[in-house]
Amino acid sequence: MSEDFSKLQAIFVPHEYRRRNDLLNLGKKLVHYTSVANAISIFRKNEVWMRNARCMNDFMEVQHGFQLMQRLLEPPVDNQAEKGLRQLGIAVDEIFPDTVQETVELFSGWSQPLIHNTYVTCLSEHDPSEDDYGRLSMWRSYTSNQVGVGLVIKPLPLYLLAETFGAFSSPVYYVTEGDLHGIFVEIAQNIRANRTYLASKGKEELKGWLFTLLRSIAMCSKHPGFHEEKEWRIMHTRKLDEQGTLILDVECPNGIAQPVFKIPLKDHEQSGMTGISIPELLDRVIIGPTQFPLAVYDALVIELGKAGVADPEKIVTYSAIPLRT
Repeated sequence: MSEDFSKLQAIFVPHEYRRRNDLLNLGKKLVHYTSVANAISIFRKNEVWMRNARCMNDFMEVQHGFQLMQRLLEPPVDNQAEKGLRQLGIAVDEIFPDTVQETVELFSGWSQPLIHNTYVTCLSEHDPSEDDYGRLSMWRSYTSNQVGVGLVIKPLPLYLLAETFGAFSSPVYYVTEGDLHGIFVEIAQNIRANRTYLASKGKEELKGWLFTLLRSIAMCSKHPGFHEEKEWRIMHTRKLDEQGTLILDVECPNGIAQPVFKIPLKDHEQSGMTGISIPELLDRVIIGPTQFPLAVYDALVIELGKAGVADPEKIVTYSAIPLRT
């Protein structure tokens, strides 16, 4: 990631910039909670699926961000978020007039494709304190009728995701309209503090970053009540983003035929994406509460060995949370 890109990110999406840096600076990792059957499929095929947001079990949660944006943009309602956006708009338009209005119109034109043609896979921040247990609320989501596992991964590859790879990553924001006001005011202050620098970038680049801001709020905002999930999303919007290395295919999870985009878990030198093969990416595998931890452990060790992981028995463990029966 270039120094220029990092600076622009810190200006236009400072809330995301801080979360992204915390992953590296605070020793956090990311974890994908899923069923053991799906984990074995990932190991065997060296790929992760992104499913259409409409087919996800939390699609109504995805709608939260769009509802925030709808109240923000049409019609004017003079709420706290809109007041903050007006301050941001004034700061940008002092450099390039009409930039915000043009960006809002661009976003409005893409709003339906963003809702209907965005493909997502979900991760969660993983603190070192969770290495022995995982997170109880997440186990409850994946162990009702099956064995759950947590695939703990190193965060750097997601930190480096580029457009040419085909997907981008973003933390989920657990925000209210009042929170958005604070975000917009901070961005307005950043823009004014970097006015000369931003003027040198040109109007189109500023529009691109403003579009990224609106898109991330729409696609990555959830109700504050879900904050304990500490979710991150990897996303691709068909016809908006470059397809890059992603593979469009049709699969039938739970018997429902649907298009999916597959992320190949192998290095992609053209986009600078390295370290995403399973042996390099995977930090540990935590088996969730189950009646059969030893059998699941043995199966995962075998499959990880086939996937090229050296000494797989050293990275597989099972949660010390007792199973309720």
